[in-house]
Amino acid sequence: MRNEVAILSDGRRIEYIPTQIGEGGMKRVYFTADKSSVVCFFKDENASSDPHRMQRLQAILGDYNPTTHSSTGDYFKDLFCWPTGIVVQPKLGVLAPTYSSNFFFDSGRFKGKEKEGTWFCKPKLRKMLGNEHLGNWVNYVQMCMLMSQAVRRMHAAGLAHSDLSPKNVLVDPPNRRCAVIDVDALVVPGKFDAEVLGTPGYIAPEVLRTMDQGEKLRVLPSTRTDQHAMAVLFYQYLLRRHPLEGPKVNSTVSTEEDTLLSMGEKALFIENPHDDSNSWHRGKDWPKLEPGLDRLGPYLSKAFLKAFVDGLHEPSARPSAFEWEEAFAKTLDLMIPCANANCPEKWFVYIEGEKPRCPWCGTTLPHQLPLLDFYYAPRTGQFRSESHVLVCWDKRPLHEWHIYQNRRLNELSDKSMLATIRQHQGQWLLGNVALDSLVSPSGSPVPRKQFRVLRDEDEILLTKEDRGRLMKVRFTK
Repeated sequence: MRNEVAILSDGRRIEYIPTQIGEGGMKRVYFTADKSSVVCFFKDENASSDPHRMQRLQAILGDYNPTTHSSTGDYFKDLFCWPTGIVVQPKLGVLAPTYSSNFFFDSGRFKGKEKEGTWFCKPKLRKMLGNEHLGNWVNYVQMCMLMSQAVRRMHAAGLAHSDLSPKNVLVDPPNRRCAVIDVDALVVPGKFDAEVLGTPGYIAPEVLRTMDQGEKLRVLPSTRTDQHAMAVLFYQYLLRRHPLEGPKVNSTVSTEEDTLLSMGEKALFIENPHDDSNSWHRGKDWPKLEPGLDRLGPYLSKAFLKAFVDGLHEPSARPSAFEWEEAFAKTLDLMIPCANANCPEKWFVYIEGEKPRCPWCGTTLPHQLPLLDFYYAPRTGQFRSESHVLVCWDKRPLHEWHIYQNRRLNELSDKSMLATIRQHQGQWLLGNVALDSLVSPSGSPVPRKQFRVLRDEDEILLTKEDRGRLMKVRFTK
């Protein structure tokens, strides 16, 4: 079979294999000759004559494109499958990179299939996958953080996805990777409206509530509705259940009407602390709700309550992608490896004031761990608590976002290890890897490649540099 040629808007000629490899609601997909990219033709025969569609594509590939930024473009190329060209002949379409091979199952009964998020957030489907595909729980926290960074960058550019769902976010938990796809129809508020309302289960309540109302009253997808869909995804990845699917029946007329109300006008969080009428324990045939939201730690539990209690029917109250990013980063500092080698999830979150106990397998940690409380002093003033705790374990690295008060874990971070915590002969040690002015509790400098014992109530200045932190040491129960 001879290859055919697609012509791009910039004049490039791209050979593609005329055998269709995939099809979505709006496009048909074909490999380029070298299979490094795909050509996606719009099904709509009138697409090429629609000036708004061409303008949208030009904007997405041009001014709104996060993958072309000089310092962070490569980082976001990994988090999006962003179009790289507009196809104008033989019909309108887009050229996009082929999904990375790690987003396809490479073994087992589903070999060759895309790793849509649904495989990893629904218990029945997870049981069909081998352990090599599932990863452990900290992988999902890391993966969700990357997803929040992608959405944050998209929203910062003034764009909304409009259809965030497991089908449109490919995931690879063991390698802590994700990629947002189908970005050629992004919403530009005030300029280009959404072409789809979203995927059932991820559509915001206000969109469902107003979908049958007149054009002026309808609520269309936006960054606010993305925030709802994103929170649903996070809840499913971390707790393996849908936040609104409980035993409460809102209509006996039909299953369709009950679902529409339960996800729309009458939506109620299954862990709402003020109204338990949709809680799993109310349903006779529903399993016990474990682990509960509180096992996610203070930052994520607060964000989920904000998303599904405060913001469920009040879009302006929903946490932003940046707030989620911060919550995931701080939660990663609270993660503890489970002592049970057979634990299905391997990691869990430290809960302040409790003896560390894994909620997945029930194993209690057999020994104490160091807790480092961070303090920061402005240029003039005393050190004050940041209410930020780092839970330590053997070989725990400390990075720049731990050492300096003004650094964040994001696309600009230097991931180099600057210090480390080690366990040796029953003692916990702090090691200086690459810090120039680390000061021990006695006030003496700690040279590079040197270790100091950590003791309860020790105070250690991590660096004398501007915005450097002081840490105070204590231990778990």
